[in-house]
Amino acid sequence: MKKITRDQIELLIELQEQEVAVAKIQSEIDGLPVKIEQILSGLKEFEEKILIKKESLSELKKLYRSYDAEIQTNQERVKKREEQLRLVTTNKEYQAILKEIDEIKKTSSRIEDETIECLDKIDSAENDVEEKEAEYLTEAAAMNQQKSVFEADADSGRRSLDKLLAQRDKILTKIEPELIKQYELVNSFARGIAIVQVKDCICMGCNMNIPPQMYNELHRENELKTCPHCHRMLYVIQ
Repeated sequence: MKKITRDQIELLIELQEQEVAVAKIQSEIDGLPVKIEQILSGLKEFEEKILIKKESLSELKKLYRSYDAEIQTNQERVKKREEQLRLVTTNKEYQAILKEIDEIKKTSSRIEDETIECLDKIDSAENDVEEKEAEYLTEAAAMNQQKSVFEADADSGRRSLDKLLAQRDKILTKIEPELIKQYELVNSFARGIAIVQVKDCICMGCNMNIPPQMYNELHRENELKTCPHCHRMLYVIQ
């Protein structure tokens, strides 16, 4: 391995720290649209539930109107049959019309009971819709507030990211080109962690033991070495 100064090793460590911070912030920024979409999806789902309840309420009102119309029709039928009673000439016809009037009134009575039940359901449904709409307004306000927080976090994250990238670029100008190439090569297969500390002969990248001689050399020499297991660059705290 090529001999390097301690300053170059420390610059590589600093570069690693900057890139880890950049990756973390970038991940948070990338995840914000998903969080915002979840908020909007939650509101949409709430709206759909309210719409279903309103449609159910509309059907109940339609049913009530049909009941009311049927009652009005039956009342007209009873009125006409009662007028016919004054014109009949036989007892048989008279009794037949009375029976028909009685059947119509029974039907109307049943419908009136159903109408009262329907009105109760309408009242309950209207109250339910009002409660859900009030709940929706509260939920929407909270979700919109959270959305604003996420958007503010994204703006703050982008500003922090710009600063970190500027610092990273500044560090890169101080590192030898050959070291940068080696760092980037290791970084490409080491999941974003290219240089790691060694403690008590253990690589902090893979938690495997390195040879004692290598550990001693890391303390004695300014030489860049790599882990025999994970192939990350190694350093020790002097």
